[in-house]
Amino acid sequence: MKNYALALLSLVFVIWGCDKDDDDDKNNDVQAKVQLMIAAPWKYDTAAIDADKNGTPDQAFPPGFDIESCIKDNIITFKSDSTGNLNEGAQKCESTDPQNTAFNWWFKDNGAILHSPDPIFGGFSGDAKVIELTGTKLRVTKELSFGLGTYNVVLDLKH
Repeated sequence: MKNYALALLSLVFVIWGCDKDDDDDKNNDVQAKVQLMIAAPWKYDTAAIDADKNGTPDQAFPPGFDIESCIKDNIITFKSDSTGNLNEGAQKCESTDPQNTAFNWWFKDNGAILHSPDPIFGGFSGDAKVIELTGTKLRVTKELSFGLGTYNVVLDLKH
């Protein structure tokens, strides 16, 4: 009986130790992504519709639904404390809008989802799936409703 108890206890420690390593790896991955997010301010690069939902742009926005130039010049700064700043850039969409707006953000699902309860870029608030994150590029995708339907939108930001 002692041998079974010892074997069971040993198994529990092995499993617990492996789980801890996995958690450490996931935390390291998320921290690496946070470092990429906060390295420099982000600016608009491109946006398009992802019709087949594979994470790559397939077609331009329908006429009248393009991203306005007053949004394209915004500068988005992410900070390590899960806050950030949205600077309206040289052009404001509304003259009464503040030049700078604070927002909150964080990663979910081990960095697979960028979440912000606040609007970061036009209609991008809530969860956006992170497709690519490098030292120079952030590609996210999000389902948005506009016009006569709901579309999967791919947004590329750059440093």
